[in-house]
Amino acid sequence: MTFSGISEKGREMSRQPLSDSQLAALIAWDEESHTEHFDAMNRLFESFSSPEEITALARSWWADPDERVRALGFDLLAVQAVDFSWHVPPLIEAANALPLDTTHEDVRWSAAHALATICDDDRVLFPLLRFAADPDSDVRWHVARGIPVGVDPLPEDAVRVLLGLMRDPDDHVRDWATMALGGCEENDTQEIRDAFFVRLEDQGADTAGEAAVALAKRHDARLLPVLKRRLADPDVGNLYVEAAAALGDPQLLPLLRKLKADGWQDDEPRPQLLDEALEACAPRTPPIT
Repeated sequence: MTFSGISEKGREMSRQPLSDSQLAALIAWDEESHTEHFDAMNRLFESFSSPEEITALARSWWADPDERVRALGFDLLAVQAVDFSWHVPPLIEAANALPLDTTHEDVRWSAAHALATICDDDRVLFPLLRFAADPDSDVRWHVARGIPVGVDPLPEDAVRVLLGLMRDPDDHVRDWATMALGGCEENDTQEIRDAFFVRLEDQGADTAGEAAVALAKRHDARLLPVLKRRLADPDVGNLYVEAAAALGDPQLLPLLRKLKADGWQDDEPRPQLLDEALEACAPRTPPIT
């Protein structure tokens, strides 16, 4: 989709606001109709012909006294966030302007969601971090899952936030925070490694597996006995096999070979991980001199 001018349809919609029934349909959604809601927002987004029209509608919604309508302003800019960059400054401006202690949870959710959807623009990092202490776990989850990719190392403020979210009472927040910080290999201090080590016994979601991958990438020797125990289980999760590939320790070869012989790969969504781990852990032949 490109914006090359304002169509007749776009001019018409820019002159006339949505009808009451159209607006009511957009704000009447819940968790079960999440997909339908954002499909409708996407169709509305695509019905305009210029960034200015879309931004104008978002700003008008942000100024509305009804919190459900204010939330729509963020939803509108979330639906195609990976395709454009012109909407990032007004989105950040609106998100930063929210007084978090008095803003309704629907608006906070939509703002954090919109920021988190922009996964490849580091400008959203600090605006997103504002929502890390939100009382709603769904909002905190957006912070954990929305850390922009490619920011490595993360600034200290972001590291502090993720270390806190790794201790969150919500399983999925801990899982995504562990994965986000774990993937930033340039962030490698004893404190960070110790935080991952604690999460190795986490019983929620995939947190423990993500912690294993994070420690393996940092070649922390404390992981080896944990991996030996995990890989001895024929039903071991693929994150531990991924960790074995990252650690590359030959002591894991017998366990990996047994998984191969027992058909571990047969029902795995990422069967190639086992072959990668076997190759990474194979002893290296010294060069001939």
